[in-house]
Amino acid sequence: MPTVIDISHYQPEIDFEAAKTDGLKAVIIKCTEGSTILDDKFATHRQAADIAGLPWCSYHYLHHGNIEKQMIFYLSKLSPRVGERVCIDYEDNACTLDDLHEAINMLMAFSDTDDLNLQITVYSGHLLKDQLGDKTDTLLAQRTSLWLAQYTTGTPSWPKGTYPTWSLWQYSDAETVAGYDGPVDGSRFNGSDDRLLAWIGPAGAMPQPEPEPDIEPANVTVTIDADKPVAVNVVAGKNVTLA
Repeated sequence: MPTVIDISHYQPEIDFEAAKTDGLKAVIIKCTEGSTILDDKFATHRQAADIAGLPWCSYHYLHHGNIEKQMIFYLSKLSPRVGERVCIDYEDNACTLDDLHEAINMLMAFSDTDDLNLQITVYSGHLLKDQLGDKTDTLLAQRTSLWLAQYTTGTPSWPKGTYPTWSLWQYSDAETVAGYDGPVDGSRFNGSDDRLLAWIGPAGAMPQPEPEPDIEPANVTVTIDADKPVAVNVVAGKNVTLA
């Protein structure tokens, strides 16, 4: 059972309440692609996850070129909340590290300008590993976390010169979850469920604490029967009468 799945219009209908009951902890939803494509199920999936109380964040599928336009388009359709996690899907073989750097810098600029404090994650598999090799990419290391894509039952590999470890690992594209009849991408978080919920960000509708019950205190009569004088401390409050 994966703790996180990622979805798009390819999974049009999912019973998130059933999936959550079965153990799913969070979902990552495709929002946009390039500079013109809005996933037509993004709004529906986001609303359904909110109703089920399932934490979520989103991702943008990056294409080569027109990076500023892509990031403006992504954020305009997402309308991110403060502290929200945003993911860059970096798997188009035409993309370069310059594209990725520009996308991250754009997200950082928007985040700083609007005091959004966005959390940035890069999703990638062989493309990023091949491009980085063993070298350290300072921007990626300091400002992003890694969502690794590698379908294996063994130990995954990733560009450790930049990322000492992965945060999320998409280990399969053929997982199953309750509430959906078909395969889904399954991911595991590198930590506890509590840390996952903190990492995924405040994008989902978090449960609010139950209000204190509005109950009138009862009138209380206390009788003290003593042979000798007794010192009694009484704190007077509502519905307390001292005689």
